[in-house]
Amino acid sequence: METIIKGDQLEKIKHFLQQGYYDSAVKESCAILEEILKRIYRQAMSELPIEDRTALMEGESKIGKGTKSYVKFGFGELVGLYNRTRLLERWGKYTGSNMGIIRSISLDYIVELRNRLTHEQASMTEDVSQSEAQLVYDCLLNWLSFIGYKDMSAGVEKAFSPSGTVKPTAKTGESAYKHMKKEIHSGYDPSIKLERRRLKRQAAYSEQQDAESFTYAVERIGRREKLIGLDIGCADGYVTERRFLPEYGFEKVIGIDRNKTLIEKVRAEDHGIFHYHDMDLESRDFEDEMEDMMEEEGIEAFDVIFSALTLHHLKNPVRLLMKLRKYLRKGGAIIIRGVDDGGMMAYDDGGLVEEILDDCLRQVSVSDRYHGRKFFPWLRGIGFSDVKMLYNFDDTTGMDTEERIDFFHYYFDFRQSYTRQAVDREPDNPQFIEDHERMLANLDKMEELFLKPDFYFAALTVSAIAIK
Repeated sequence: METIIKGDQLEKIKHFLQQGYYDSAVKESCAILEEILKRIYRQAMSELPIEDRTALMEGESKIGKGTKSYVKFGFGELVGLYNRTRLLERWGKYTGSNMGIIRSISLDYIVELRNRLTHEQASMTEDVSQSEAQLVYDCLLNWLSFIGYKDMSAGVEKAFSPSGTVKPTAKTGESAYKHMKKEIHSGYDPSIKLERRRLKRQAAYSEQQDAESFTYAVERIGRREKLIGLDIGCADGYVTERRFLPEYGFEKVIGIDRNKTLIEKVRAEDHGIFHYHDMDLESRDFEDEMEDMMEEEGIEAFDVIFSALTLHHLKNPVRLLMKLRKYLRKGGAIIIRGVDDGGMMAYDDGGLVEEILDDCLRQVSVSDRYHGRKFFPWLRGIGFSDVKMLYNFDDTTGMDTEERIDFFHYYFDFRQSYTRQAVDREPDNPQFIEDHERMLANLDKMEELFLKPDFYFAALTVSAIAIK
């Protein structure tokens, strides 16, 4: 791949700034920005999940009016494409990158500046000022630093790679940004005592919704005997054994989880019809391990596959769903449950919930807390035509003080672990320290709000049941 910066382009722009050729500085900076935007878009089209790539293609077709590809787009059209498709949001969500540095200077404003220089009437307008030219150059440096100042081509290639992100230092606009090779994952560990307590709260909140899902699934299957179940991401089996009830007709249920310590502990005891196996859902050997396990257990296919709050921890949940579908008996049901933080409502929090969620989304270890809305397209996209959606809102109305605090702990306590993990990785990073301190302070404020009897908060749980 050719390098984005050719020769002494940056030195030339700095020379223009020093000599007062501000219009030339803007034009040269925008030319490089245009190339960066095109290359990032091209990389997005090869790396992002299919639903994101589809949105990008639709946006490109709209802006190009179906006749012009992004390769032919000018700077303004590219910025319009990024805005229409929310490409920066998709980038940040897919990689776990902090997008603040490249959002700090508006590309829309730079388009306006550039248009003043390129339109035929430009000679009739005022010249670009020094501060405006410097702003455009700073924006360029921010983008170059973000994607990897020392190696532009490699930086763009890694822009959408969850296995390597670029993180800024405490100062912006400098070349001190470094690549940090990290595996992007949720950082979730169900063996932690605090998380086990939260799982029990979760089981209580979701019990009625899961019961409705299982009842619907069993009715669609049409029999209540000799059913075989599979729980994906079963942890210690607490939820598994409270969902696959004998009265539904289950004679054997398999629980699988990647946490070997938990599974070994559970397998040391007799759990009747419930059998547990440790398995990495994203391993390349997953299908071989599944088939070995099914042969060992004497299982040809599953009647019900259930997965609660597991898919959002995975890098590619659709790939797993595709694999699981082939192990589902014809006429069988798959049930998935999750959350969607976009369904949260609060009054009057002064924007506190939004600030907490924004701080979470910027962390490398955050899971996809907006996955509930994706269930229907995921399932339809892999071949399920019969999909039923269920929604449940939990809110603070009618709760006493103890219930409100319990509700707060369930929906907010775990979020401080995202910023804490960043500090644990880099104890001397001032940005990570600041993020964590702000998160703790905001969670304290949120807990105080939950103590007020007139504070309103609601959260959404989403379930999908698909019949094969």
